[in-house]
Amino acid sequence: MNTRQLITFMQVVEKGNLSEAAKTLSLSQPAVTGIIKKLESEFEAELFIRNGKSLIPSSQGRLLYKMAKELLFTEDLARISLRTCGKVRRNICIAMDAYSDYFFALIGAFSQLHPEYCFIFKSRAFSIGTDYYSPADFFLTYDYMINGRKKISVDLQNRLYAVLPVDHPLASHKKLNLPDLQDEYFVVLRGTRPGQYEPCYNECVEAGFLPKVSLTVDIPAAKYSTIAAGCGIGLVYNTKTKLAEATRNCILVACKEAAIQQALCLTWREDLNEDALYFLEWLREYRQGKG
Repeated sequence: MNTRQLITFMQVVEKGNLSEAAKTLSLSQPAVTGIIKKLESEFEAELFIRNGKSLIPSSQGRLLYKMAKELLFTEDLARISLRTCGKVRRNICIAMDAYSDYFFALIGAFSQLHPEYCFIFKSRAFSIGTDYYSPADFFLTYDYMINGRKKISVDLQNRLYAVLPVDHPLASHKKLNLPDLQDEYFVVLRGTRPGQYEPCYNECVEAGFLPKVSLTVDIPAAKYSTIAAGCGIGLVYNTKTKLAEATRNCILVACKEAAIQQALCLTWREDLNEDALYFLEWLREYRQGKG
């Protein structure tokens, strides 16, 4: 097993299709197939469940995917730490299942006071499973995933906004209900598995309709850029509106409270180093002073 094989395996999981993974990696499909077969032989495990042309990771495949992401991240973290050694002496790593504009405001407040700290963020969006196989110091995640660990409450994901092009007929409304949007076409973030979308998709399901998906994208910036270009509309939670607000030709209109309300919390490793402990103590004092 080597890094090239793991990257190929991860692409097959994320694309759900050998030919799409091969195209992304600029490899032939037989080459990708050979790598997957070699990994399955090496681990003596069936890593995928075949469903026509689609590939769905098995339980062993899901575990390998999670561990591969963390392994590659550890390599990147080591590279960053070595490069910044002697320049930036304090690295703090934060893995994220969730996102909060407010949390980044907290990071900004700390960084202004302590520019010698370097924060390294790892997105865990759509990660498979909830166990923390990670070199990170802190984890920004949902309260229900913490399971008794020490935590600090950070934010509450409890409101929903429609993201519309500025010239959309509904853009002049002060408030919308989700059923008002059931005839619209949506741009949504895709997950790691075929047919898996961002949690906002399920808000529509809770409201009683399946959204018509016109486009799926990999990153939030692409979501809002394509909405601004008129490719559809989108939804966003109150915890992550800043990027949508900053996208030219996009406008946010409030919807009802989110049906899927989640508390966002920060938890941490038991063996924090001195620098990470200092940040934790600062965060506790800041939260007590400013709420």
